[in-house]
Amino acid sequence: MTHARTRARASGLQYASKCLLIGAWCVVLYALCAGCQRTPPRRDDTYPPPDTLEFYKPYAKQCIAETGVSVAAVKRFSDEDVFEDDQKLKCYMECMFRVSNLTDSKGEVHLGKLLETIKPEFEDLALRMGAKCMKTKGKDLCERAFWYHKCWKMSDPVHYYLIGP
Repeated sequence: MTHARTRARASGLQYASKCLLIGAWCVVLYALCAGCQRTPPRRDDTYPPPDTLEFYKPYAKQCIAETGVSVAAVKRFSDEDVFEDDQKLKCYMECMFRVSNLTDSKGEVHLGKLLETIKPEFEDLALRMGAKCMKTKGKDLCERAFWYHKCWKMSDPVHYYLIGP
């Protein structure tokens, strides 16, 4: 075999190896992406609990009036994979905590008070969701409220919901 043919053959093998390697990476990336597909939030006749939504509706209306947030922004945050930097939405979340008496003056959630508002059949969900969200971050009360909601949503996007009007 001539030197030129040996180089051509080696070059062909290198090319084939690169193609196999690229193909293998594509399979791995596809598998990872398929596992990362977002599961839609649970929304049916019983979840979120209709009586809970009804109970908080007056608070939601009050907080929408107070903050000027759009109903669409509340729904988008609750039902879609969206984390907008919307100050009105953040302050809506803070208002809901405040009027429900679920936070202290520093914006820390009273876990005991929060659990009192949750139906017994959903307590385990709430505890699992909240377990990862104990160290609040944020420069003001609105940022802290948003941090809780974002953390809860990321922790359990299927069961998280933001109460709206």
